[in-house]
Amino acid sequence: MVIHNLDSVSSKAAEQERAWNGENSEWGPVAAKAMIEQTRHYPLPIGTRKMTMGDIYDATPKELISKVMLEEKVFETWYSGRTVLLGDACHKLNPSGAHGAVTSMHDALALANLIYALPSNPTSNDITQAFSEYQTERIPHVMESFENSQLLSKFMNRNITGWVAFFLMKGLPGWVFRITKRKMVQNRPTAGWLQEVDVRGTVAPDVSPSTEKARAVFWERQQGGFK
Repeated sequence: MVIHNLDSVSSKAAEQERAWNGENSEWGPVAAKAMIEQTRHYPLPIGTRKMTMGDIYDATPKELISKVMLEEKVFETWYSGRTVLLGDACHKLNPSGAHGAVTSMHDALALANLIYALPSNPTSNDITQAFSEYQTERIPHVMESFENSQLLSKFMNRNITGWVAFFLMKGLPGWVFRITKRKMVQNRPTAGWLQEVDVRGTVAPDVSPSTEKARAVFWERQQGGFK
């Protein structure tokens, strides 16, 4: 994947306006071909011979090459009535942070836990409460991933901001990275409706409210009870 950062907010607005007006030339085969020509010289530090993005382009069927706009946003509304969103539908993260898939899976786990914990004949209020608890649990972790992804995206900028960010990152002491990594792995919800597994690793996970709620219902049902 090749990422081209827009120069300013105004240029992004112009791109969006063209899309809204049905002017989709930016996303067609002509625009993709222009993008290929602009980036085919990018070096690839892989393999035993000197390679560039052009080698990948040449080996890829042209109909599989496309140009898309990447969005970065966290929506305020995640649910309404009996409809609820997860993953990219309610939070789009910059791919530089590589957090998109894991946040989506954590969303799914938290939501599944709370749905499992619903009574057998839930009311509309029960469902709304479950969705509210789901968003309350997930939003702090999503916002942290969102901000970290934005920070990491700065390292990919080929401008003064990118160089400054890269220089500062290289100068950070190791303990700062360890704290960051610890925070990243502490949030790991599990499926509360399955048999609990032993905690492994050197970092204990944070307590997941949805996991705890589903776990309590799981054990109640194991003992013969059912709401």
